[in-house]
Amino acid sequence: MNNPDIREKVAILMTRVFDSYLLEFLIITRRARASFEQKDWRGGKRDAAERLSVYDKVLSQIAIQIEGILGSSACDRATWISIKPVYARLISGRSNEDIAESFFNSVTRKLLQTVGIDREVEFFYLQTTQRAIHQGSPIFATYAQEQKTKDLIRKIVEDHKCNASYEDLERDLEFVANEVDLFLWPLIRDNNRYSMEILRPCFYRNKVAYIVGRIVLELRTIPIIIPLYNDESGIHIDSVLMQESDTNNIFGFAYSYFQVEVDTPSELVSFLRSILPHKPISDLYNAIGFYKHGKTEFYRDLHRLVHVSKEQFVIAPGKEGAVMLVFTLPHYHHVFKVIKDRACFIRSSHITDKVLDKAEIKYRYRFVCNRDRVGRLVDTQEFENGRFKVKRYSKDLLREFEIVAKDLVSVQDGYVVINHLYLQRKVTPLPIYFAEEQSPNAIRQVVIDFGYFIKDLAASGLFPADLFNTWNYGVTEGNRVVLFDYDDVIPLESAQFKRKPYPKDEYEEMSPEEEWIIAEPTDFFLDEIDTFVGIPNPLRGIFDSVHKDLFTIEFWHNIKKKVSEGEIIDIIPYDRTKRFRRLTREA
Repeated sequence: MNNPDIREKVAILMTRVFDSYLLEFLIITRRARASFEQKDWRGGKRDAAERLSVYDKVLSQIAIQIEGILGSSACDRATWISIKPVYARLISGRSNEDIAESFFNSVTRKLLQTVGIDREVEFFYLQTTQRAIHQGSPIFATYAQEQKTKDLIRKIVEDHKCNASYEDLERDLEFVANEVDLFLWPLIRDNNRYSMEILRPCFYRNKVAYIVGRIVLELRTIPIIIPLYNDESGIHIDSVLMQESDTNNIFGFAYSYFQVEVDTPSELVSFLRSILPHKPISDLYNAIGFYKHGKTEFYRDLHRLVHVSKEQFVIAPGKEGAVMLVFTLPHYHHVFKVIKDRACFIRSSHITDKVLDKAEIKYRYRFVCNRDRVGRLVDTQEFENGRFKVKRYSKDLLREFEIVAKDLVSVQDGYVVINHLYLQRKVTPLPIYFAEEQSPNAIRQVVIDFGYFIKDLAASGLFPADLFNTWNYGVTEGNRVVLFDYDDVIPLESAQFKRKPYPKDEYEEMSPEEEWIIAEPTDFFLDEIDTFVGIPNPLRGIFDSVHKDLFTIEFWHNIKKKVSEGEIIDIIPYDRTKRFRRLTREA
């Protein structure tokens, strides 16, 4: 494009639309505090869903506007090569420059239908670039240990004051101070002091507000997270979490994104990395709601690994799925999933089986990903037109593409091009976990957590219809059970929980059940759930001792009633034994 005025006009339009996106994103995010203070859990849930849709809505709008300005040139690669430096000049030095670059990439990919990465058009760097740091107030406040621990915690809580009363603040401050003193005693004794650096904004998700920060010692940094709940009796501090494992769980990839107000996302991510050093940057951007830039960071990480590593993409270990072809890099923390060509026969734990086509599978994945994932549904992102050289794929995987995924995968000019795929964090399939884990305590934790997994899903309004197929479930590094296949997830309200009827006569008793039991696809017999729950028989005693209620009609009818009435049920994202409520109950 030779017209500098048009280039400038389009670039200015994109910056303005980007700013309008950020403003709408921020307005929705800010409502989280009021929802928490007013206990408006339904409103908070609606806001979380609305915020997820903002980016794609804005992207569609600006694509139409640009086509109106550029006409056919909107789909011309050379046009965008000429606009890129103008846009780069306009966003240079912004505190959100990295997010703005990803926005430009999204617009161009939508209009050009880019295959792979076009480095002349898109902003893309193999290495994370140093960004301008926000020059205003620091994103965190520092609290020096110049007073009793209880008074220090009091100051932190007061600085995050909510417009709601506390149930018993003095009691809770005492609980927190005691736990902090106990945790730090082996590290500092009486000789060394410490400070706390606490992020100024609260992190809101579901029914909880989290105060997030770090304890700074001479040679070590320790995370500290203080979860606040607000119920009928007022706000109470539920726990204080200082283990990295707890922090990893709260910021886990199976939870919905936080609502947290921030001007400089990169600065917040930098802070979070200090307490979550093993989490990919992409996960952290996802966690604070900037999932599109999370994709950018993921691509950067993947391409960096592919350039450095000689590993090939291979078929993922585990049982072959009926719906998806799953592949990965052996030492990479993600898996890739491509929908198979053929209509897929889904085996289920009840009498009626079903067949899913591609459209239905995509619908089910979007249905799950656009709702509260309650720490039990692995974050799944869609990618289009991915491209890597043929030599980076194993022969077995290339052969599998040819056999089962020709509709979505092709080879073009020495590259494998995948038109549509899903990305998920890698977890250990539950059967492999049970076969390989050696620690009895770890196995006990996972067996018990499997029951809480079913209950958490039910509380969120979902039911895994193929409950017996434990290859759909995985175990995270934190020993939490999660679901990673969504093709057999249905709304809880549509499921009908029944007892299997007894045969009326000798003929029915001797005949196959499918000949005399009439069942709808959404009928589930609790007798079969008891049989096919997926826990190895030697471990069933541990499971039943905690979760026997799962096999009762009363449990399922009660949870369905709560969900249908719109009740938002508490789902605890950390070790339940660390809750202070247990102390008040014991007292």
